[in-house]
Amino acid sequence: MLRTLRGLPGPRDEAAIRTAIALRDLVLGKKPAPFAKPPKPAPKPRPGAGSVRPPTGLPDVPPLPTDLNWQLPQGITGSGHRVRSLYETGEGSGQVYDIDLLEQLNAEYQDRRIVPSPPSYSDTALAEAARRRVGWVNDMVGLAGKRTLEIGCGNGFEVWSLAHNLGCDAHGVDVTHYRPWDQLAGDRVHFECADLSVKSPYEPDSFDRVLSFTVWEHVTHPYAMLKATYDLLKPGGLAWIRANLHAGPQASHRYRDIYFPWPHLLFTDEVVRAWDVKHGRAPIGHAWVNRLSWLHYEYYADLLGFEVAHRAFTQSPIDEDFYSRFEDVLGRYPRADLQRDYFLLVLRKPLG
Repeated sequence: MLRTLRGLPGPRDEAAIRTAIALRDLVLGKKPAPFAKPPKPAPKPRPGAGSVRPPTGLPDVPPLPTDLNWQLPQGITGSGHRVRSLYETGEGSGQVYDIDLLEQLNAEYQDRRIVPSPPSYSDTALAEAARRRVGWVNDMVGLAGKRTLEIGCGNGFEVWSLAHNLGCDAHGVDVTHYRPWDQLAGDRVHFECADLSVKSPYEPDSFDRVLSFTVWEHVTHPYAMLKATYDLLKPGGLAWIRANLHAGPQASHRYRDIYFPWPHLLFTDEVVRAWDVKHGRAPIGHAWVNRLSWLHYEYYADLLGFEVAHRAFTQSPIDEDFYSRFEDVLGRYPRADLQRDYFLLVLRKPLG
């Protein structure tokens, strides 16, 4: 299997090989070793007149004569004009992804919504959710008394809870300044309005723990943000990151009023905005989500030198009838990606 994977083009080959090795070690009960970066290949000599080819696994093919008179077909017309095709996908498939279809699917899924009970956005509900989140992260990576940073802290309830319940020197950063910040800030509760992927207001190597809840999917430059996270962590520090994956059933973030899976893969923003207007709402469209798959995140983490301490996924089974109806679009995505809603990743910055 590994020999086959090594034939894939990078960076997909590296991530796939690492995944296969991890699965092998899990089956064999081996302790996973930190991944070493492969050495850069030496530049290949440019062949010239009289040069000798390096040995390869390819057959030894003699060069064509330099004076070969290539023949070309003559009088051919109609290039690019299809006569028929066994498969039609996207435009021309016969399926029109318009407002009428969106409303039809919403009616079908009214009683079996992709998210039956969406979370509340009330102040009380957000504060209670923050308590549960902070407890969850603490049970995994230990937060008590640590200097912590929440990336994408939103209203700031998690930052306040870190300081008041776990004795943290708690910091939160977001690209938007939220009103509760001014009420929650205190001696051990600090907020910054900044984009870490552009410029950090913090000193390098200054945090024991970094945490982030379903924010990374909205980051415009996720690799730069992950690099900033690496730089801000102390050696041995941990980053706890949970984020939505683009091809997952819930990634449109519109599950409060669009009930079926993968609407963001089937319908354009223009169609959803027009549907919003038709029903008297502001033209929201889909929530903006970057298009990274899990393998992108894994590759980025390895490229930066992080050690993967833990990884897990929240998955939804594929609705096979729905998939069959819209395979012309959904079939473009790996089935594993279509099932993964969220990943949970704990990254460690090495001591050395």
